[in-house]
Amino acid sequence: MNAPTIHTQRFTIRAFKESDAELWQVWDMDTEIQMYMPEPSNEPKSITEQYKYIKECEKEEDGLYWSIESKDGITIGTVALTEINEYHKLAELGIVIGDKNVWGKGVATEVIGAIVEYAFSVLGIISISAETESENIAISKVLEKVGFIQDGHFFSARVKNNQRVDVKHYGIVRPQK
Repeated sequence: MNAPTIHTQRFTIRAFKESDAELWQVWDMDTEIQMYMPEPSNEPKSITEQYKYIKECEKEEDGLYWSIESKDGITIGTVALTEINEYHKLAELGIVIGDKNVWGKGVATEVIGAIVEYAFSVLGIISISAETESENIAISKVLEKVGFIQDGHFFSARVKNNQRVDVKHYGIVRPQK
């Protein structure tokens, strides 16, 4: 699916560009940025592999992938709606704020709010889910601030650094008109 450009007060949420791949190489290897990602520790990827990933995202039929850009053109993160189910009107949300200089400054709140609004009003999505490791208190607070409700807690759901970790599941349902 082609990701449309979405503008918020402070950010432009736009489709991936090849120039994003160089940042991803840095973010993918930063243990602090990757701390709560669901995958095991990343191995370095070549720029060619990163470009291939961008092309795969563009072709994916049930996902929308965006980069988050500040108004002065600096790419600071990524956000996605995946597993979009047009029949059931469902989607899953994921976000990474890769620029640590903007952590704690409301980026995720503003961006997730815009993506949720887009999913509800343009895509006709009824329910969006998100999950996070239970230790990621910051994103839990963001999801709740935007209107998500914790609707599940999965004990020992992932392995991180050879340790079992719990996962919280969140959901938000489009308000009835």
